[in-house]
Amino acid sequence: MQRRVTRALTAALALALIGLGQAGCSNNGLNLGKVRGKVTYKGEPVTAGEILFMPDESKGTTGPPALGSISSDGSYEMSTEESGDGAIVGVHKVGIVGRDPKPVDQGKAITDASPADDILKAKASMGAPAKKGVTGPTVRDRSGAVFKLLTPESLKDPNTSNISIKVERGTNTKNLVIKEDGSIHIE
Repeated sequence: MQRRVTRALTAALALALIGLGQAGCSNNGLNLGKVRGKVTYKGEPVTAGEILFMPDESKGTTGPPALGSISSDGSYEMSTEESGDGAIVGVHKVGIVGRDPKPVDQGKAITDASPADDILKAKASMGAPAKKGVTGPTVRDRSGAVFKLLTPESLKDPNTSNISIKVERGTNTKNLVIKEDGSIHIE
């Protein structure tokens, strides 16, 4: 009789641990919640760009940041270590870069092996128009390509965007509605 009870408890414990793993713990012990949604600006989907979730240490959230790419339909999915694995459970500061999908200038790739002068020139040109006729702010990706920024520039930096999102265990849907005045509504 005692053996049956022990087996039943062991099986129940194993199922509970498997359930916890599926609810948000990654292989390396990070407590993650899946996060996906859509980004719109002025009522239209943002068709290219990136979203950064930076854990807000002032709210007790620590760990690595999560990054998501914005697809052509405005959808995104956050990744911390593996594609689509989510973001650390807790409160995050959020940065949004909505950009034109086509670069205005291919630029020159900047790598860790690039000469210091090239790196300084690239940093100096970030945010500056890449070609004559291009007005407004621009952003440069790691390949060196320059894109016209389509969302408000104030949303780029998670430390100054004033966007805060709480990630829960399990699956989170966070639709980011950017209004014409640059304010954000999270649905």
